[in-house]
Amino acid sequence: MQITEVAQDTYLINPASDTEFSLNEIAYLLVDSQPVLIEPGSTTTASRLLSRSSELQWNLQDLAYVIPTHIHVDHGGGSGFLAQNLPRSKVVLHPQGAKHMADPSKLIRSTRLVFGDGFESTFGPILPVPESQIRIVRDEEVIRLGKRDLTILFSPGHASHHIAVLDSLTQGLFCGEALGIIPDNMPDFPLPAAVPPFELQLYLDTIARLADLDPRLLFYSHCGVRGNPRKLIQQVEENTIAFGRIIQHALEAG
Repeated sequence: MQITEVAQDTYLINPASDTEFSLNEIAYLLVDSQPVLIEPGSTTTASRLLSRSSELQWNLQDLAYVIPTHIHVDHGGGSGFLAQNLPRSKVVLHPQGAKHMADPSKLIRSTRLVFGDGFESTFGPILPVPESQIRIVRDEEVIRLGKRDLTILFSPGHASHHIAVLDSLTQGLFCGEALGIIPDNMPDFPLPAAVPPFELQLYLDTIARLADLDPRLLFYSHCGVRGNPRKLIQQVEENTIAFGRIIQHALEAG
């Protein structure tokens, strides 16, 4: 498990567990008087994280919040596992995602449709988050931790229940997949994360909204930290428009 301090009191954790698409399920630990874990990943990743927590030098039992940017299995699938093992933690969720974390039956069905009946062999089971541990947030709600504030920003397009998180301490943005994915073989070339049901215009609107924040850092959920946000946000917008046009022309051509 790789642990790197990537900004002040902000640690990137790569549990190095295998994933379906060879994309790292990266988590971020924010050390504060109320510690936070952003992006718990799948249950496979979350259980590895918990079992090797001694390597972190911090007690995960002290976590105040677990924040998945969205509830897709590789981002929030391990939320229930962590909640059940960390009973003092709250799981921060978009209103549209909260109901599917409390009762993940529909999420399990949709995950099975995408990855097949054996998805648990890769990602582990999707367990429910106890309702008493769910914190439903509003757009632009601020969570105060101590030396830093986290501003929650609804960021639909990739998923209707997607949130981004702006950190006042680092001026960094935890963007999930709202600003695309950067492939390993195409460094600093973000591509739209357009899994169904993808909403092109909502995605572009979200990109514009997050660009207006002028973050200093981008904390991606699969590709680590980048320090050139303006260029990357401009590129993901251009690539999203270009891909949309290619697909639209292909549809029109039959």
